[in-house]
Amino acid sequence: ESEAYQGHPPKAREGCRVEAKLHVRKIPATLHIGVARNFEPTRFSEDWSDRILGVNFRHRVDSLSFGPDFPGLVRVLDGREKSEHSTSGSEHYQYNVHVIPTRFAEDGYDEITSHQYSVTEYMKEVFTRETTWEVPPVGVAMTYDFTPFEVQVTKSRKSFWHFLTQCCAILGGIFAFSGMLDNFAYQFNKSGLASAGIEMYSRSAA
Repeated sequence: ESEAYQGHPPKAREGCRVEAKLHVRKIPATLHIGVARNFEPTRFSEDWSDRILGVNFRHRVDSLSFGPDFPGLVRVLDGREKSEHSTSGSEHYQYNVHVIPTRFAEDGYDEITSHQYSVTEYMKEVFTRETTWEVPPVGVAMTYDFTPFEVQVTKSRKSFWHFLTQCCAILGGIFAFSGMLDNFAYQFNKSGLASAGIEMYSRSAA
């Protein structure tokens, strides 16, 4: 072990902070943080091999974005935290991210070209101390792909005259409905009076 590691041993809940800004092509790819599939424990001392095979990959995604923010954008993975850990080995966290190219346009502002995304995820325990390493790579794997279509989001404001037109239409509908109710009440009242008059005439004739 190195002198630096001996002088500053790991502490409880100590970890690494990974922060990066990358330019990627619009093709499917995978970002993997962990121990690869072709890891050979025999190349390390027994102590180091046990440490590597039993690494705890609990993590928290503070922020993940594919471009600048725009109004209404929801970063699905922001704040996502995973804390499961297997004492008999390690774990494999898989995030499948589907990135959707998006253009946001608003009256009076420059158009914003960005991306939104959806995510499916799962976690599986990996028994790393098996005799063969025919198991998934342990760690955190994020696979992303881009959809072949683009979403256009447009935010517009209605003019004052359009607002007045809508108000007039609403008021006209209210007056029309009130007129229908008044006419219905008048016809109902008229028919009731006519029936009462016929009944009174019949009694008088009798």
